[in-house]
Amino acid sequence: MSITVKTLELKVINYFKKYNISDKSIILIAYSGGPDSGALLWLLNSIQKEIGFSIHALYINHGIRSEQEMSDEILKIKRISEEINIKIDYENIENGLIKSESKQSGRSVEDLAREYRYSLLEKIKQKINATHIATGHTLDDQIETLIMRFFQGSGINGLGGIPEKRDYFIRPLMGIEKKELNEYIKINNISFVTDKTNFDPVYLRNKVRLNLIPVISEIFPGYKKSIGIFSEKMDMIRTILSENEKDLEVNMTKDGDSWFFRDDFIELPAYLQVEILYKSWDMWENKPFQRLPYRFLSSAVGYHSDNTSSILLDGYSCRLIKHKEMIIWKRVVVVSSKKSYLRVITVGEYKLFPGMYLNVEENTQLLEDTIWIKREKLKYPIIVRSKMPGDRIILAEGIKPLKKLFNDWGVVPEERWKIPVLEDRTGVIAVLGKPLGYSNRIALNYKNCLNNDTKLLISAYYMESISE
Repeated sequence: MSITVKTLELKVINYFKKYNISDKSIILIAYSGGPDSGALLWLLNSIQKEIGFSIHALYINHGIRSEQEMSDEILKIKRISEEINIKIDYENIENGLIKSESKQSGRSVEDLAREYRYSLLEKIKQKINATHIATGHTLDDQIETLIMRFFQGSGINGLGGIPEKRDYFIRPLMGIEKKELNEYIKINNISFVTDKTNFDPVYLRNKVRLNLIPVISEIFPGYKKSIGIFSEKMDMIRTILSENEKDLEVNMTKDGDSWFFRDDFIELPAYLQVEILYKSWDMWENKPFQRLPYRFLSSAVGYHSDNTSSILLDGYSCRLIKHKEMIIWKRVVVVSSKKSYLRVITVGEYKLFPGMYLNVEENTQLLEDTIWIKREKLKYPIIVRSKMPGDRIILAEGIKPLKKLFNDWGVVPEERWKIPVLEDRTGVIAVLGKPLGYSNRIALNYKNCLNNDTKLLISAYYMESISE
């Protein structure tokens, strides 16, 4: 056996030992067909008997490339599956869906593809009861990410890089360079496919890899080691700062707003003030969903106490206010027009628009025409609102854009704003079409709670003739 093969297998075995991934583990491998995920699949298959875990592989067609190109690629992957005698499952995202959503939302194709990919990985993980999801991130991917984050103005947390392990996501190749994997692939004659989008300069990561890194490499030949050391230093600084950060406790009001003591905040250095603002934002149950930009938050840094109530930040549908001895996040809900609505909901009854009502209650008994959600699964806040461009729901049959769902139901475009859409921080939970004569659909991850669980029972009803 080659020294390279022995070395790489030992590195991966040590990774599994480091994180106590046991013989009872079921690992879902995110397999793209490319060299990195191909090497990951081969390595995990080679060591699984020694560790004792079992593996499953999932290939996702993002619907970004031409149908002919994808058809050819899938045929190649099926041959690879036969070569290594490992079953590879397939999931497809509707062709052109991500590019269309990118145009509508203004978000990058890269970000949306990643979001769709991770949603499908979560779905299959649940389906097969996997304990971990393994991705083929390498040391080179880490370096590219750190370079991008540096030029995008990331803070210390971002400059710590991609974690080797986050919850059940594992990255066994993170300490291995691509050139090592390429040698491993050559020695073992591992087949792989080439994704042409990896060379398309329209994508940011490709621009960094193809244009920026060669220049950096020429000027700073040892840049990989240097950037790795820089990331380690950022992690150490983050650890020290997080220990000091614990001195300021973030609390919750009974209404789900987050707050902290004003005087404690004033005494913190500027960086920790920003970190507390982000921490309290993340804990806030009633917040809007977007991440706040640094420049918005930084205007509250250096705040000095006085005895009057005041608004420290105002924007992005929220306010940071000083009230007595506290600083509190408050949500500002603005309904943009008569043909749209948005409400933060808890237990109770809500009027969405004339004639349409929503009822939320806690119960263990199931009621007809009611959706029920296990409370422990929810990532608060819960929002009920009108449909928005790019909305989608993860169902048993896959990711379904609400536009397509409403087309299937035959809902005319002028009436679609009426159908209540429920979401939490993870995305769309359910679509309540029942009160308007359609169906209720609930996201896969929120289905099948046991009868003795405490549930939120959510129902909507429409009474057009009601006097308003």
